Formats: sequence, C-alpha cells, structure tokens
Amino acid sequence: MDFRKQVPFGRTGLAVSRMGLASGYGAPAAAIEKAFHEYGVNYFYLSLVKRARMVRAIRNLVPQHRDEIRIVLAKPTFGGFFLRSFVDRVHRLKESGKVRFVGMSGHDRPLFGKIARGELEAPVDFFQIRYNAVHRGAEKDIFPHLPRENRPGIVIFTATCWRKLLKPKLMPAGESPLAPADCYRFVLSHPDVDVCVTGPSTAAQMEENLRALSAGPLDDREMTRIRRIGDHIYETSGIPPPLAR
Repeated sequence: MDFRKQVPFGRTGLAVSRMGLASGYGAPAAAIEKAFHEYGVNYFYLSLVKRARMVRAIRNLVPQHRDEIRIVLAKPTFGGFFLRSFVDRVHRLKESGKVRFVGMSGHDRPLFGKIARGELEAPVDFFQIRYNAVHRGAEKDIFPHLPRENRPGIVIFTATCWRKLLKPKLMPAGESPLAPADCYRFVLSHPDVDVCVTGPSTAAQMEENLRALSAGPLDDREMTRIRRIGDHIYETSGIPPPLAR
C-alpha cells in the first residue's frame, strides 16, 4: 500500500489523493498549491469558515488542472422538513450538472451502517465519518457493512481526535504522544478508507501532516502501540456521547 498513489473514490469513479485538505484552519494558499504540486493532494474540503485562502489556491490551480481537482462544498443542514428540502435541492443541482456527487457527514455510525447495508435508502455517493485511534467504532458499525460492489467513498475526519493523541499529559505512563503523521497513517492503514482529511493552519503543519504519505502504512508494532494509546485516552478522558465509540 503506497499512500502517495491516488485511489478510486468509491462509486464516483474519481481518482483521489489519500489525504485531503480542509479549509477551516486557514492554511496559506501557497502551501495548499504546494501540496497539490509536490504531494499530489487533489481533495479540497471547503467549509463555511476561513475558506478564502483555499479558494485563492483553487483559483490558481484550476486554469491548468481543472479535471484533476476534487472540491467538496460543506453545507450544514437540519432534520425534518429542512432535510427533505435540502435533499430535493441537491437533486436539482445534480440534474443540472452543477454538482456531480453528494456526500453525507455525521457522527451517527448506526445510520451510516444502515445505509451501507441497504436497509435505508439515501442518495449519497460518499460518507464522511469520524475514525481515529480513540474512536474506532466504525470498525464495527460501518466498515464491515460496506458493499463490495458500488460502495460509497469513505472520507475520515478527526484523525488526531481533536489533538488528544498529540498531548503528552493524556498518554499512558512511559508513552510519548503521537506525531500528527502517525495519526493519519493509522487511519489510512485501514483498507476501507479512501481519504483522510487534515486541517493545518500553517505551512509547517502542512509539511508535518503530509509526511504520512511518504511514511506509508503502520507495521504491527506501531499499530499495537497506537491502539493501546487510543484505548487509554478513551478510558480516562471521560468522552461523552455522541462522541463515544
């Protein structure tokens, strides 16, 4: 498994980089463009905040690389009537050709599991879900239920568990905190994951996070250590629902 190589993004048929970039933390436009040119990162997640720098980078890249870039536009919505209205609007956008694919993001793992098993019909082409060394419930609730054929693309967020995996004071006795790249390598080592999104704030953080691509999958020893650290944080940090496993 080579994290530097792009992979098919589920049923979309698009090729995506193993790591994607989120706009919400304000990484410089030049660092975003460098990630595309030097690391092959082509998955860009535009949130509702701090998106100006990523928009600038995309505008600079599009003239020569339009067909290579994958842009995901975040659109929060609510339940009930508002959800139905939003889904209807998305369908119209797809029919008009303005949107090619639709994804769904959330913390409700059982819901994603029902969609994956075909028990619940949902017009989505990819899932964006929480998965990290602390919160591994997707290994039980979602991943085993993905269809072998025509499966949705899988995108992961919160690989560092909101930086808990990076904090020395949360480590088991005698353990050093994880490097950011280790957190992303843990996620990308799972065979059902297509993309892991990272949200750097600076060019230095961008370089540090993207080291995961060249480092490649974790070996058994590294995987055992990271799972042990994740278990310790889960058992000692008092994480409440809906963030529990």
